[in-house]
Amino acid sequence: MVSDKPFIQRLVKICETKGVKHIVFSPGSRNAPLVISFNEQEYFECITIPDERVAAFVAMGMALKLQEPVIICCTSGSAALNYAPAIVEAYYQKIPLIVLTADRPVERIDQGAGQTMRQKNVYANYVKASYELIQEADTAIDLRRNDRTICEAINLSRAGAKGPVHINVPIAEPLYGQAAMPLYTDIQYIDSVEDVYSLSVGVSQVIGDLWKRANKKLIICGQSLPDIQLDRALEELAQDQSVAIISESCSNRFLTPMNPCIDRVITTFSSAELLDFKPDIVVSIGDAIISKKIKKLISSYQPKEHWFVNIQEQPQDMFGCLTKHIKTTAKEFIASLTISNEDSLYSQLWQSRHVQTKDNHKHFLKTCPWSDLLAFDVILKKLPSQSQLHMSNSSCVRYVQLFDQRSDLGYYSNRGVSGIDGCTSTAVGFASASDSLTTLITGDMAFFYDSNALWSQHLPSNLRIILINNGGGGIFKIIPGPNQTNQYKQYFATEHSQTAEHIAKAFGCEYFAVHDAHALSKYLDLLYTEEFTKPPIIEVFTNEVANEKILDRYFGYVKSNA
Repeated sequence: MVSDKPFIQRLVKICETKGVKHIVFSPGSRNAPLVISFNEQEYFECITIPDERVAAFVAMGMALKLQEPVIICCTSGSAALNYAPAIVEAYYQKIPLIVLTADRPVERIDQGAGQTMRQKNVYANYVKASYELIQEADTAIDLRRNDRTICEAINLSRAGAKGPVHINVPIAEPLYGQAAMPLYTDIQYIDSVEDVYSLSVGVSQVIGDLWKRANKKLIICGQSLPDIQLDRALEELAQDQSVAIISESCSNRFLTPMNPCIDRVITTFSSAELLDFKPDIVVSIGDAIISKKIKKLISSYQPKEHWFVNIQEQPQDMFGCLTKHIKTTAKEFIASLTISNEDSLYSQLWQSRHVQTKDNHKHFLKTCPWSDLLAFDVILKKLPSQSQLHMSNSSCVRYVQLFDQRSDLGYYSNRGVSGIDGCTSTAVGFASASDSLTTLITGDMAFFYDSNALWSQHLPSNLRIILINNGGGGIFKIIPGPNQTNQYKQYFATEHSQTAEHIAKAFGCEYFAVHDAHALSKYLDLLYTEEFTKPPIIEVFTNEVANEKILDRYFGYVKSNA
C-alpha cells in the first residue's frame, strides 16, 4: 500500500527507479503520505529520528559513507529549519542529500494556520537548487511536471560537485488515505550523463609551461575522500625534487614522500628561513583546509601563482593570491603534470623538516605528563587497522593534526562550516552505513551539544565514542586571544563540571571514566575487543590548565630542536 495521492506515488516510484534507497524521517503528520508510501515499499530502508537536527546529520553521515543521496523528510513548520545546520554542512562538504519538506497547502501560508511558515526556497543559499511540487497534482500535465522536477533534483544531487537539493511538497488533507501502488508505465525518466572534466590541449600547454619554469612548487591537500589512484599520481609527481606535498588528516592522502603534519612543521620556521620555504606556485586540491598556520603563511608569502583545482563552480581565493581556478578533478590535473626539475632542493627541504619534527614529537611524548596531548597519543595508537575515525570540532581535529596519519585509517570531520553541532550524529550515520568499526573522538562541548544523537532506536553497534572532557571549549585554550579577556571562562571556554555518565545511562550506552594513560589504554583494549549492542562511551578527564601549558611546551620543544 501507498498514499492514495498520485503525485506521492510517482515520487516514490521515481526514487526507487533512480536507486535512492535510504530515507531518514522525523515524526509528524503533514508528511504522513510520504512516511506511509516509502515504508510500505520493500525496496527502501527507512528509519525515524525524533530530533530533526540530529536526523539531518545522521543522513549526511550516511550519504558521506555511501556517496549516494539520502532522503531526509519532515513535517511542516519549524521542523524544516532544524535541518539547516546539516544542509549547509553537506553543501560545503559536497555531500548529496534530498530534502523533502512536507508543507501545508500554499493558500494557507501566512494565513494563521498552525505549524505553517514560508518553506519554499528556505535553504536557497545552501542547496544546489530549490524546487516545489505542484500541490495535489492529478492532471497528466501537472503530474508530468512534478515527475520532471523530481528527476532533475535527484540527478543534480549526484552531478559534478555533489550536494543537497530541496523539494518542498505542499500536501492537502486528508493525509492518511491509502491505495495499492499502481503499475506506472507513463513516467518518463530523465537521466543525467556524467560530467567529464578534462583540460584542453591549450590550457594544459599554458599550465605545463608555468609548471616547468617554477623551481619551488607546493601542493596543499585539503579535505577529501580516500583515493588510491590520486595517491599514485601524487607519488609519481613527488619524484620531482621541486615539488613538496603537504596534507592534513582529513585529506586522506597516503604517499611518500609527504609532509602530513602542517602545523607541526610550520611552527619551526624561523624568519631567516621563510624565503627558502616560499613557493613559486601553490596548488590547492580538495576542499577545506584546517590549518590556520598554513593559511596565514601562504597569505603572507603571496606566491606568484595559486591554482585552485576543484570542479565546483565558485573559485576559492583562500590565500588572497588566486590566479587560476582549474575546474577539473585532482586526479586529472595531477596526472597532466610532468616531472620538470630534478636539481631543486625544495622537496628535500620540506621532507627534512618533517623528519626532524617527527623525531622531536616522539621524544617529547616519551616524557609527556597526563594531558589531552598524551591522551591523543594513546588513542591514535590503539585504533584498529582498517577502521574509520571521526573527529569533532574544534580542538579534537586539531590535536589529531599533530600526529602522522595512518594509511590504514579513514579520517573524517565536519569541516564544511566547522560547527560543533552534529559531530556525534554524523558519526552515527556514517557508522550505520558502514561495516567498519568507527570511532568518534569528541570534545565535551561538542558531545553535550549533540547528545540527542543517542536518542535513536537505530544506534549502530560498530560505533565507539571517546569523549575528551577538559572542562570547557579546548579550542579557546589553543587559539591566541580569548584568555586575555575578562570573559574568557564564561563566554569563550564555557567552563563546566558536567560529565557524560548520566547521559550514557539514559540512552543505554556502557560508560567508562578514565583519569590517566594506563586506564585509558586498558579501556581502549576493552572497547576494541568486546561486542556492544550500543556505542560505548569512554570519558577521558584531563586538567584544562595542564593542557594549555603542555601544548605550549610541546610547540616550544618541537621548534627549539628543529
